[in-house]
Parts: sequence; structure tokens; C-alpha cells
Amino acid sequence: MKKQAASSSFKGLKPHKDLGALLEKAKLHNHLNLLLQEKLPAQFKGIALCLVEDKKVTLIAGNSSLAFRAEKQKKMLLAIVQQLESLSQTKFISIKVDKKKY
Repeated sequence: MKKQAASSSFKGLKPHKDLGALLEKAKLHNHLNLLLQEKLPAQFKGIALCLVEDKKVTLIAGNSSLAFRAEKQKKMLLAIVQQLESLSQTKFISIKVDKKKY
């Protein structure tokens, strides 16, 4: 039997309404995360965008020491997040540790 190649391209996919909206949201999230990565200083390169809800953004840190440093610099990180066009109305950020890496 011939194995089918796995495809990760969604270009030809005609998803249902809800799935299509979810895919669009994921694309926007990935784009915002890329923009955030470009703006973050070197000391915070292990931080990524995790969740965006209304005016709250959750960032995820690769380890607990990075999360601790980020907590101490929340105002600076909030200012960086607010520089992103789609996140300019953000009023609050929270920082979590990526527990899947432990």
C-alpha cells in the first residue's frame, strides 16, 4: 500500500464557517507573535504570545527564570505589546510558564 503524504497547507481547503474563522484567528495569532518577536529585546526572546482576549494578553515564557524577569518588567512588555497595531488597546498582560517543557 502506498502511504499518503501529510499536508500542512490549507490553501485548497474550503472549511466550514466555524473552522474557517478558527484558521483565520490562528493565522492572525501567528502573525502577531512574529511581530512581537521582532520587537522584544534579547533578554526576552524566550517569550511568546499565548492568548489574546479582549484587552488582556497572556505571554508564555520558556522557563521560570524568564517568567520572573518578565514579571518585573511588565510595564515595559505592555508598552511593547501596545506598539503592535492589533493589540494597541491592550490594558493588561499576564505571564505564564510553559509547563510542557518541564
